[in-house]
Amino acid sequence: MTTIIKAAGAEDFLTAVPAMLGYQPSESVVIIPFAGTRTVGAMRFDLADDEHAAEVARTVVGMACKVATADALAVIVYGERGQTAAIAPEIVAQARVCGLGVVDALYVTSEGWGRPGEAPQPLAPAPEHLTVAEGDQRAGAGLPEVAPERAEAVAAITPDVDAALDGGDLLDLIESALTWDAESLDAHTVAVAVALLNRPAIRDIALVQWAHGIAVGEAALDAQIGWDAGAEYPTHLAKVMWGEGPRPTPERLTAALDVVRHLAALATEAGKPGPLATAAWLSWALGRSTHAEVYAQHALSIDPQHGLAEIVQTFVVAGHLAEWCFTR
Repeated sequence: MTTIIKAAGAEDFLTAVPAMLGYQPSESVVIIPFAGTRTVGAMRFDLADDEHAAEVARTVVGMACKVATADALAVIVYGERGQTAAIAPEIVAQARVCGLGVVDALYVTSEGWGRPGEAPQPLAPAPEHLTVAEGDQRAGAGLPEVAPERAEAVAAITPDVDAALDGGDLLDLIESALTWDAESLDAHTVAVAVALLNRPAIRDIALVQWAHGIAVGEAALDAQIGWDAGAEYPTHLAKVMWGEGPRPTPERLTAALDVVRHLAALATEAGKPGPLATAAWLSWALGRSTHAEVYAQHALSIDPQHGLAEIVQTFVVAGHLAEWCFTR
């Protein structure tokens, strides 16, 4: 997002950061790129030990440099005071090497806030319009709670997916999922959707369609048919899965993520990997790598060789973000 930070000082700025992220970070390094006086997004990284401070600094500043309009950054370290001593100066130094200005370097601990080398002072509560729900970057990464009887009803169904699709077009079904009320889906629809997401070809069609619309889904369906017949898969469609190309519509991805999280919660253990891996990719595409890792690990705990879950896990471990995360 791009916003104008109207802050009288560093403390005001710090109270606004959790609202920008959507959560209260912990054990984290947060980088806020700036274009002039405007913020251009926010990036969170796990807080590393002092031994790896220089390596982390190079990584996070490199990420900030990929934001085309950024000319400066602010760095905030969330952890205990000893953890802030090494990493913040390393990031400041690396930013200057790369030609980025430094708006500020700050830390937030259980004792309060300050700048490296300064004693902490109490951090005032955020104003009501900037408060966020309780929980840190991991909050919301679990599956929603569902009534046991709903899951039992799904488990009792073994859908004939091909027959189900005979009665309706696949692309229409994928598109309609964006408007489903996930909390009241009937068991048969859930069972069919779970089965579809456990078919890699159909799952991938759904992902690119949810990212870019039904016309792209149609192109992906045609490409998959061609691939099965020995044709080369179009590069522009493959790039979507790797996080390249035009930026998807966040609202579509968010709607799809809500649905597949409920599908994963309602699925049998054997049926969970497909929707979990789908949730992992959607989270990653939205820039939520922490959540993506949770879903990918859950899928791999059931199916250690699940292809998409392995790919997303590799992305997260390597610190690879979708290219569209750096554009607005």
